[in-house]
Amino acid sequence: MNPVLKYWRYALVIGVVLISIIFIAIFGIRLGIDFKGGTLYQVELANQISSEEIARVANIISQRMDPGGLRGDSVSPVGGQFILIQTTETDQIELEKIEARIRQQGRFEATLNGETIFTGDEIKSVLRGSTTYGIYSAGGKAVGWRMPFVLSETAAKRFMEKTFHQCDVSSIGTNGKPVYECAKTYFFLDKPNALLVISEEQYDVDSESLNVGNSFADISQGTDIKTLVENAQLPLIIYSNPSDSNSGASIGLDENILSFALLKTSDAIVSPGIGDNVVNALKAKGFNVTKEEIKKDVPWLWSVTKAKQVISLTENVTNEDVSDISKAEMFTTLVITGTRSSAEVAKTDLEELTILLESGSLPTPVKSISRETISPSLGASFLNELFLMGVIALVAVAAFIVLRYKTILLAIPIFATVVAETIILFGFLALTRNPLDLAAFAGLIAALGSGVNSEVVITDEITRKSEVVQESTLQRVKSALFIITTSTITIVGVMGPIVLLSRSFPGMEKLYGFAIIAIFGSVAGVLFTRPAFTKIVEKVVTMKEKKESS
Repeated sequence: MNPVLKYWRYALVIGVVLISIIFIAIFGIRLGIDFKGGTLYQVELANQISSEEIARVANIISQRMDPGGLRGDSVSPVGGQFILIQTTETDQIELEKIEARIRQQGRFEATLNGETIFTGDEIKSVLRGSTTYGIYSAGGKAVGWRMPFVLSETAAKRFMEKTFHQCDVSSIGTNGKPVYECAKTYFFLDKPNALLVISEEQYDVDSESLNVGNSFADISQGTDIKTLVENAQLPLIIYSNPSDSNSGASIGLDENILSFALLKTSDAIVSPGIGDNVVNALKAKGFNVTKEEIKKDVPWLWSVTKAKQVISLTENVTNEDVSDISKAEMFTTLVITGTRSSAEVAKTDLEELTILLESGSLPTPVKSISRETISPSLGASFLNELFLMGVIALVAVAAFIVLRYKTILLAIPIFATVVAETIILFGFLALTRNPLDLAAFAGLIAALGSGVNSEVVITDEITRKSEVVQESTLQRVKSALFIITTSTITIVGVMGPIVLLSRSFPGMEKLYGFAIIAIFGSVAGVLFTRPAFTKIVEKVVTMKEKKESS
């Protein structure tokens, strides 16, 4: 008989072990953040969303965290409201940037004359490779940035229609050609859905500041506050009544605006100059009131509406030289520009906006983010300590086996099986790219411990002799394998629901690694190592019984 067929159980184990070693050599073992350091985020969304939407949220967050995909971050949805993130990043400055990107919903809107002309979701791509993309000297200490992007065909058509002939002739140039004054487009990022209440004094201050402009905040000179409010498309109350009454009507809050606002939102944002009497009146009407502070050198209305850019259209974009809109040129590539006080700030702001537009907007805002960071040195120390604990446990098991069977012939197969199962489990981790974290390590220890227990049961069943009837070795082998198979089915039955449901319920996701390793270890033992181990013990016991009988 072919030796391979005759000893197929041994050949199977050797083959699986060799394949596992190849997997480990090719893919390597991914250490979790528990052992190599890193950061764990748990993101809670403001609303429960569908499985398709939360998968899209996970993809968006993954792009925002690691645009180049170089770190190998893990982003997994949990249920319909939570996202679990693991990253190897531990630098606090970078972590703050990552968290800021996650928190932003990323809703980009371009408006003109109070109408939305396109959104960030309609931007097909940002032209990073273009020669016009990047930063440049804007004169003096100012540094400008440009970001060309491509609109979808639908958005480009809408842009053409909305901007058509949006310029007026202001004068005639020395060359005899008309000089145009064109309408301005406003860009907003994460504009709030809220009623705005601003004091008359703050409104006047903002009006003057907007007219003066601020190049470093991308506010062009001559920006009109009424045009900003129109394009923000948010209900606004300019409060001027100094009355201390608690009634909304008697203190000068326009009831029509309040009623209209409540149809759209229950949130209200008030300027610092608004007193408690107005805040209480708004709360009495059913609003959740937030008092937004004034940022340095930036008008309050500009800041609170999340306005980012004011860009004047040009006569070529508005097709002023074409009389019929059917002959107008449709522009699919547009450019957003800005100015900053330094190259570092310009580069950072350009990169952040690019990442947000490339990744797209979240379908629902982020409610909260929890963060847990483990330094690489602590993780390495932790791994060394666990390795030492594993060696101590192995020595303890070895001592128990030798004392129990008082023969090296039965102890060697158990040790060999433990080594084989360890290699197979590491090969499984390498192939599936599951990280070796604390949960997986605990599952590995549990699987090996269960394996040793099974081997002890097999050895006891085969070596025992019935006091009433002398059982054959084959009968004892069948009895042992029945016990082990039942134990494995029990483990699969208990751990299976954890594997299936751990990604659906917050808090259970950390059990996934433990459960999947425990299941695979038990199944691999029944399919690969236990048959070979049983055959070895069977031969050892048969030889021993023959020797005793002779």
